[in-house]
Amino acid sequence: MERCYSYAVARFVANRLRDERLNIAVVVFKDDGLDVRLPKSLDKLHAISAALDVQGVRDAVEQLYDVYTFAVHEGLSAQEKLDAISPFAAVDFSMLGEFRAASSEQYENRLTSLVRTLVEPEPALPRQAVRRPSRLLNDIKSAFRSERVMARKGEGLEAHRILQNYKVAEGLPADLILKNGAMHIVETVDASASEHFSMRMIYSIGKAAMVFEQARMQFGEAETKARLVYKATSSLESFITPTLEAAEHQGAVLINWESRDDRTQFIVDLSSLAEPLANVGGQKLSNVHASVQPKFKLN
Repeated sequence: MERCYSYAVARFVANRLRDERLNIAVVVFKDDGLDVRLPKSLDKLHAISAALDVQGVRDAVEQLYDVYTFAVHEGLSAQEKLDAISPFAAVDFSMLGEFRAASSEQYENRLTSLVRTLVEPEPALPRQAVRRPSRLLNDIKSAFRSERVMARKGEGLEAHRILQNYKVAEGLPADLILKNGAMHIVETVDASASEHFSMRMIYSIGKAAMVFEQARMQFGEAETKARLVYKATSSLESFITPTLEAAEHQGAVLINWESRDDRTQFIVDLSSLAEPLANVGGQKLSNVHASVQPKFKLN
């Protein structure tokens, strides 16, 4: 029988003044206790500080078992359990998410996928490999160019148009970004080209989750609006669904580019928030901008 499991991501906070955080474990609140899953390596902590004691951080996370035994009583909900251990834990926690599994094998697969997506860093590409924009990203940019809301060369966030490849943190560029009241971050995952890149798609979603997390750290939780646009074959869509759902649980809005309704609503919503380029010889706006009013005040 399929069961629902609640989980949270444990986050190491290196500097609260600068709000520097890294996802370091997935914690599942089960009826019979706590299931804490760490990656094999926590070397990514050195990205925050080379002086960090990585083993000490690992030990602190593993002590959550003792914290749970001390703080949690029977009959509590998952949220009450999280609230009970939070004051005594050496880490912070994300909001609760959920996943479903019908067997122990499925449970392990879903949990492994969550750790891979939300915690483990993406493997480095070979030196000679160069990332080129996917066909999906090019199609999205083409749609926004038709609406005249893509930023011109040299323009920044203050132009209130859609920028591409904007660095939100070292090594983490956002595919697209728009500033209008809030910071609208768009990441894309194109899983339609080949069946041979299924694992690359998992890592792409994980990279998107890290971009969203870094954007929240830089711009603020309430000021960051995350959208994950994906395109996948039917077979790959079922494979990446757990990781897509994990990104959704972390606050991202999912847009299926193959869905006409999703695609149209996404283009209309984001275009209506941007400041369109003036047409040559006048200030006439596109049909989208003439019919849809901006949802946020430009600033």
